Amino acid sequence: NGCSGEGGLNGLYNESLVINGMQATLEENMKHYDEWGGPNTYPHYHAGWAMAGNTPFKYCKQIVHNGGIADSLIITWPKGIQGKGEIRNQYSYVIDLLPTALEVTGTKFMEEVEGVKQMPLDGISLAYSFNKADAPSARTEQYYEQFGNRAMYKDGWKAVTIHGNRMPWVTAGTFPFEKDVWELYNLNEDFSETNNLADKNPEKLEELKKLWDEQAEKNNVYPLYDDLNARIAKQFSRMFGDRKSYTYYAPGAERIAEAVSAPTKNKSHSIETSLDLKGDEQGVIVACGGVNGGYTLFIADHKLHYDYNFVNAQRYAIVSPVLPKGKVDLKFNFIKTGMLKGTGELYVNGKKVAQGAIDKTVGGAFSLSETFDVGVDNGTPVSNNYKAKDHFPFTGQIDKVVINLTGEDQDKAKEINNTELVD
Repeated sequence: NGCSGEGGLNGLYNESLVINGMQATLEENMKHYDEWGGPNTYPHYHAGWAMAGNTPFKYCKQIVHNGGIADSLIITWPKGIQGKGEIRNQYSYVIDLLPTALEVTGTKFMEEVEGVKQMPLDGISLAYSFNKADAPSARTEQYYEQFGNRAMYKDGWKAVTIHGNRMPWVTAGTFPFEKDVWELYNLNEDFSETNNLADKNPEKLEELKKLWDEQAEKNNVYPLYDDLNARIAKQFSRMFGDRKSYTYYAPGAERIAEAVSAPTKNKSHSIETSLDLKGDEQGVIVACGGVNGGYTLFIADHKLHYDYNFVNAQRYAIVSPVLPKGKVDLKFNFIKTGMLKGTGELYVNGKKVAQGAIDKTVGGAFSLSETFDVGVDNGTPVSNNYKAKDHFPFTGQIDKVVINLTGEDQDKAKEINNTELVD
């Protein structure tokens, strides 16, 4: 894709902000000026740099004008390509790479794998162009869709629209599709999409819009969502379904992508484990995220700790009394009390021993680069209470960690203050 515009009109000291529907003011950014680019920031450049970086194309990543989708491709194959340093202008798409690799290696596409019928291969090999620079494009049409932004290419013509005219740094709002304005370009004469021909050639525009709709039906693009957050939520619901319990075994459950870890955000949930403590154990039981956002459950100074890091702007800590030796059941419980906020509780052997308000949590993601780990905090540290150097591995033995989506609601939350804490 093209350069990223998510940094918005001020840039970002922490990209986790835009992932969660927030932006930083210039004043907020300047507070981090001296540490910009260091371990305590996760910066993103101003959107203007994205536009400049994609010159001569228009716009940037997420958008299906050429600034968001046109990319360079370099192929080297001394045994199969006669020319050197030559340029090919045939129209191609990313799905053409696999059939190219299959053809040049003489590999047959498997239509069935272990009894499971595979989806058809839609790409077209690029090998036809390797030794024939003037060969006509084998691919003559291609649809595009990303976050509601749509385009249809056919024989050098391209119809394209920015859904709701939404720029990449805008993550909230509903944009009716019927109000989208389509543009039309002749890429054979105007590859940088500067001369909009929609008013001069409405018939061609309607032809391409109709073709886009046909391709969308054929290739399972529908349904479209006019709300970006609703679309993302739907994608996650398809991935996790109605699953309520997630079990992770140690050692081994490390470097799991945050996006496929237990979906606890903005939900009441519990984290549980059973340990046999000798009294000198310390380290992370489970952690997700890093210095720019996340949660961690760990033992330090003979106590159970739960720390929540809200986009490296605010931190919450809940600490138990000194833990007993021997076999103990440990549990963290989060009760959602409102949108993106709740109360955290720590339990030892079934008794609540500590609690605290967690007034701000994220609904999107902690980061795009950190992971979910059991028994260690890989990457940068979620908590300021341990160092990044050794990732604070747990020094005892963890068999498993169980995360349950409990479904406790605000009515349950009303009981919190009436519950006695046990020392």
